Amino acid sequence: MKTASLLAIVLIASAAAVRAADGDPDLSFAGGTLTSQSVPTTQFENYDPAAVLAADGSVLVASVAGLSAASTATRFAVTKFRSDGSIDSGFGEFGLAQVDFSNGAADYPAYAHGIAAASEGRWLVAGRVGPSYNIGLARLGADGSLDAGYGNQGRVRLDLGGQELLLEMQIDAQQRAWLLVERGGARTLLRLTADGALDAGFASGGKLSLPNDTSAVSFAFDAQGRILLGGVNFTSTTRFAMAVRRLLPDGSSDRSFGEQGLALIAPDVRATADKLRVQADGRILLVGTSYAGNWVGSGYGRLTVARLLDNGQLDTGYANDGIGFVDFAGNERSRSYPGLRVALGADGKLTIARAVYDPAVAIRLARLLPSGQPDASFAVQGRRSLLQNVYGSLALGQVLVTPTRLLIAGTYVAASTRAFFAGAWHDGDGIFRSGLQ
Repeated sequence: MKTASLLAIVLIASAAAVRAADGDPDLSFAGGTLTSQSVPTTQFENYDPAAVLAADGSVLVASVAGLSAASTATRFAVTKFRSDGSIDSGFGEFGLAQVDFSNGAADYPAYAHGIAAASEGRWLVAGRVGPSYNIGLARLGADGSLDAGYGNQGRVRLDLGGQELLLEMQIDAQQRAWLLVERGGARTLLRLTADGALDAGFASGGKLSLPNDTSAVSFAFDAQGRILLGGVNFTSTTRFAMAVRRLLPDGSSDRSFGEQGLALIAPDVRATADKLRVQADGRILLVGTSYAGNWVGSGYGRLTVARLLDNGQLDTGYANDGIGFVDFAGNERSRSYPGLRVALGADGKLTIARAVYDPAVAIRLARLLPSGQPDASFAVQGRRSLLQNVYGSLALGQVLVTPTRLLIAGTYVAASTRAFFAGAWHDGDGIFRSGLQ
């Protein structure tokens, strides 16, 4: 496990300017390069990481570590980088915390896919555990140790009766964990109490089975506590639409939204809403991909953003009649699904990040103004590419924003190791002045 300053030429080529411009590498973070920490890789490499920003500006990246190179025995792994890019050696062991769900079983797998900030400086980590792939959660203290007051000595296992995949996790103001889970193509929304038990006060014992007319992959809450679910509606065998469903806080359908609770947006022949963000005024941003032509699989297409009014109708004053497109190299492909990461600044600017592998391996960044038009202060046509054709296996955990920085964090695989990485770029025009979403 070590820190490495990588790709200095790639990352600081424009840093010679007397006054740092928006989007230049932030020299106060790892000297303007990437910071990283390496762990033994696993037999299966493509497991999506997650990342989160701490109140003090440090970055935590959650993924997986093997017991040895190409190991089938794996652990949740979380590394922490300080706000200057250095590894926080006081977190876990030399900056890396690991969670073992095996209870001594051989070759027991555990892969972290989500991380969220909890109260009192703690962290909730979630993902797939066990040979039958159930959901596992662990709560870590500020120092990376297991919080014994959560679940069973810091860990929780959930078995919904099949192979489960965690799609998204969030923690609300009451410290309840919400998890969107896929099981055999069906979707379930779970709510857990602050101590890690399924919440009997929500739906059916803490479990809400979602309608099967849409495949939800993300969720968000509005100011009234209503639940928004974003994903895809298979309107026919050849046409897919962005889908947003709104539920009341108790999990029942909000039929005042869209058409009897469901809004469908079809910007192209095939489209999906990977992520949702709710603006302060209640309008809803759908961020996903879309493309025309024959079905070629998930994670394919160009970046597509739509905005809905609070009632679920398309906001035609946004972008071009309510829909905007960001095209880097045509219909690109991501290994991840949902493959987008987004950050909404307090000033309404939207940053979108995506790790692609076809036609190039790169991280694509786009930023849109509150109007939906490209932010030319960020780059030409509001688009930037990072780490292009540098790594063959690059996975993005999150794009993060602070009042002075834009950060990306994730993992890449090199030789027999997996590297957890983070990098920071300067916010030259003060775009993210306060507040994070």
